[in-house]
Amino acid sequence: MTDHDQKDQDLVENSEEERSGGSSALDIRKYTHQIWLAGLGAFSKAEEEGGRFFDALVDTGRDLEAKTRSAEAKVDEIREKVRHRTGETMEKMEKAFDERLNKALSRLGLPSKREVESLKQRIQELTAELESKDKKQQSED
Repeated sequence: MTDHDQKDQDLVENSEEERSGGSSALDIRKYTHQIWLAGLGAFSKAEEEGGRFFDALVDTGRDLEAKTRSAEAKVDEIREKVRHRTGETMEKMEKAFDERLNKALSRLGLPSKREVESLKQRIQELTAELESKDKKQQSED
């Protein structure tokens, strides 16, 4: 005899004894027994349905993961587009700034970077020519 069967038998015996004592004790025993049976039923259902429920959760998780990865790819694509556009915008802004700066420097009579670089190049060329002429003169003397 299992513990469950023993409890059922005890409840039946106690119920017969308590019938003479009043209906409220009988009602409490009846509801307690029903609660016990409901708990056993829930446990049994959970065992039966547990595997299927777990599999359903795994399937739902897979679907969600796939959607998340798809969304992540879209976000990466959008991020790259924004970076590209931002880069283009920055280049345009830098170019506009350089042009305005050069115009302002020109108005002030200051040479631009390009003009300074050109002058440096020309100075180096002239220096090289002078050195070459000096060497020729020294070799002739």
